[in-house]
Amino acid sequence: MYGSVKIVPFTDEHVDAAAELLAARHERHRAAEPLLPGDVDFRAEVEKEWAVDGASGVISADGYVFGAPARQRWFSVGVCGHAVSGDAEHARDLYAAAAGAWAGAGHSSHVVFLPASDPALIDAWFRLSFGASGALGMRETDAEPEPYDGGVRVRQGTRDDFDAAASLEVTLHEALLPSPSFSDLTPQSREEAAAEWRADTDDEKYELFVAERDGRIVGHVLLYRRPPDLRVPPDSIDLAQASTEPAARGTGVGRALTAHAIRWAHEHGYPAMTIDWRMTNLWASRFWPRRGFRTSFLRLHRWIG
Repeated sequence: MYGSVKIVPFTDEHVDAAAELLAARHERHRAAEPLLPGDVDFRAEVEKEWAVDGASGVISADGYVFGAPARQRWFSVGVCGHAVSGDAEHARDLYAAAAGAWAGAGHSSHVVFLPASDPALIDAWFRLSFGASGALGMRETDAEPEPYDGGVRVRQGTRDDFDAAASLEVTLHEALLPSPSFSDLTPQSREEAAAEWRADTDDEKYELFVAERDGRIVGHVLLYRRPPDLRVPPDSIDLAQASTEPAARGTGVGRALTAHAIRWAHEHGYPAMTIDWRMTNLWASRFWPRRGFRTSFLRLHRWIG
């Protein structure tokens, strides 16, 4: 019991009640971001996240929160893992009731995804010592996006370009190691990344574009046909990777690749494009909003030392 509200452990029997709370939250969210999907099976979305091994949380008549173990010592509350009705302050009671078990099980990094359109809810989590660590975004595609060629030639990638694209992917991960990102993920070697690219034979899921300058690949963008869910419109495509070699950064390579990808998506029947980025990746957190991507969800993170 927190205050006058009864909070109990989340169980299978609470999935329907959580789905109703989530549907109400999503309706408010869509009023601010109409690109979000409208035809959603909320019960199925809650059930999918609740079915993850190790999931736990709590629920009351006014809200719920649950998550599951993620990488290393993380415990992650997904896009469908939290909703409140009425006063957003109740989110703090729900977290207080749930988080002791998470920390007790050794999960020292807590993560929650919140609608970016709900400042009161975000503020409640900020006052739990969470900070914004990542963003999920989206925008409409366009036949005539921001024109820019950057002095490069952008073309469709082929399997012959996988080694170069894999190397650029590793370069991106390496750029997240120093300040201010301080990533704790060890990048793959270029050989490991290239082998992984060549091993994935499901070409139907992806579209690769590369940028060439003086006949040499200096950047890439990888689009991914992400399965639809609460945050992914059914007719969208995801900008899953983008990287420019260090010496060419700031010379227009990324702008040229992005303009090409947005135009290609529009011409091939994808009215919306989704993306995500780290807040501590200074380049990405400035570049993507300037390319018209609006933040749809924030990923908040708290480290319990």
